[in-house]
Amino acid sequence: MTDWIAWAAIEGAMTKTKQMLFEPFDLTKWAKLAIILFFIGGSGGFGSNFGSNPTSGNFGDFGDSHSDAELDAFVEEAVSGVSAFVDRYMTYIVLAVLAFLLVIVLLSYISNVMQFVFVESVVRNHVTIREYIRNNLGNGLRLFILNWTLGILFLIAIIISLLPALSAILTGDFSAIFFGSLLLFFLVLVLGGIILAIIGSFINLAIPVMLYENVGVLKALSKVISTAVHSIPQVLVYWLIRGVLGVIIGIAAAIIGLIVVLIAGLVLLLIGIAVYMILTLLGFGFADLVVLIVLGLLFVASVLVLIFLTILATVPLPVFMKYHTLLFLRNWYADIMPFWEPVTEPAPESVPEPA
Repeated sequence: MTDWIAWAAIEGAMTKTKQMLFEPFDLTKWAKLAIILFFIGGSGGFGSNFGSNPTSGNFGDFGDSHSDAELDAFVEEAVSGVSAFVDRYMTYIVLAVLAFLLVIVLLSYISNVMQFVFVESVVRNHVTIREYIRNNLGNGLRLFILNWTLGILFLIAIIISLLPALSAILTGDFSAIFFGSLLLFFLVLVLGGIILAIIGSFINLAIPVMLYENVGVLKALSKVISTAVHSIPQVLVYWLIRGVLGVIIGIAAAIIGLIVVLIAGLVLLLIGIAVYMILTLLGFGFADLVVLIVLGLLFVASVLVLIFLTILATVPLPVFMKYHTLLFLRNWYADIMPFWEPVTEPAPESVPEPA
């Protein structure tokens, strides 16, 4: 009978997680891991809703010509207002967009660096964020470039798949949008998502290879894929078990997160009410700018606190998943991770009793 490495790695991952987080329990270590996980972030997606009337070239009956004229006037007024606003504040809008994109790029780079920091932390069972960041700035940049390249290629594929739909809209052939043009879009979306998920799984396995074989991301990725080609059943079982574990971990994280949000959210709500009452006693009304700014900042801070507390409470879950990946990789690819092992005290020598 074949030994399935991914299945055997579950018990080892549970043991490693217990040793790291509970033997002994160290709140500082939990907090550092929560900071790392906070900056790693999660995956996001884009949603689009498309609607059309395949039997008609218009979108409804808005009434007589008088109503149509009022609607046209309203649309023209709204468009002119938006155009005037954009023309007036174009410089600020461009600067705001550039600043937003810069923040997104910076956070993405930090997230890629933190992937390596997380691996080093669980392998060594010692969390030193600044040191690990300094050691992995180059690795994070390589991973950052690869991920953004894949994302841009996927975005280009989506845009190309939407060109027939745009052409149908411009020619007024709305009946062809869903049955022809959008079918290509959904096909690209599904296949592209599957391909990105597979590549992402291999990248996750390649990160420790980059760290402990001191190679670039493409070289590490090629080594992992080459190993996978020669052991396809093990990889398929790994994906299956990871999928099942992902569902279980997701449900557990949702339950724990809900409990944290309910308890901590109630405390933060009471703090907000107390702050508002203090402001009203000082003579400020709800519509005053000071009150709106204070409550707005308090709301943002509360959301960040809730996110961090939720991550802090669920630290064992991603740690377990990372140990599972590393133990699978160690037995499937190569013995490359110098795992920290708990030090066992030597047994005291027995002293012979005097005769």
